[in-house]
Amino acid sequence: MENLGKIIGSNLIFLRKKAGFTQAEFGEKFNYSDKTVSKWEQGSIIPSVDVLKDIADFYGVSVDFILKEHTTEEDFKSIVKKTPNAKNKLLLVVLVSTILFSISVTIYVASIYNLETADPNVNRWWSVFLWTLPICLLVSAYMTGRLFYSKKAVLILMSCFVWTLLLAAFITFLYKSVYWYLFFIGLPVQAALILMMYLKK
Repeated sequence: MENLGKIIGSNLIFLRKKAGFTQAEFGEKFNYSDKTVSKWEQGSIIPSVDVLKDIADFYGVSVDFILKEHTTEEDFKSIVKKTPNAKNKLLLVVLVSTILFSISVTIYVASIYNLETADPNVNRWWSVFLWTLPICLLVSAYMTGRLFYSKKAVLILMSCFVWTLLLAAFITFLYKSVYWYLFFIGLPVQAALILMMYLKK
C-alpha cells in the first residue's frame, strides 16, 4: 500500500506540473488545501476513489494511469490522452448557450404565426427570452464547474442566474413596482452561494 501511495504521488506530481499548476492552485479546484495535495504527492495518504476519478477526468487520463507506475517520459507521453484546451472548452459552453437561445427564438417566431392578432400586448411570448437567460447561466455554471473546476467562475455564473431568474419572474408575472421587494429573496441566496464557495471537503 505504501508503494502504491508513492506511485500515485509521482503520477499526480507529473500531471500537475504538466498542467502548470502549483499545489495550492490544484487544491483550490477540488476544495482541498495545498497541505492535503502535498500529502497525496508524498504518498503519505491516498485520495479516495471518487477523488481519483475526478482528478483523472480533470487531466483527461484514466484512473488506471494514475495507479500504475511509469518509468520514462516517453511512457507518460504514450498514455496521457490529448485533453481539450481551455479555448475549446469555452467554445463548447458558448455553443450550448447559443443552442438554447436558438430554441427560444424558434418558440417566439412560432408563437407569432399562431396568433390571430398582431397586437403586441397580446403576445407575451417575448418573455421566453427572459427565461432563457437564467437557464443559459445555470447550464453554463454546471459546465464550467465540470470543465474548468473554477469555483469563482461558478459563483459568478450562479449569482447571475439567481438575479436574472428573479428579474424574469418580476417582469413576467408581477411587473408592478409594488412587488420590487421580490428581489430581497436574492440576498440570502447570494450569501449562501458565497458561503458554499468557501466550504472545504
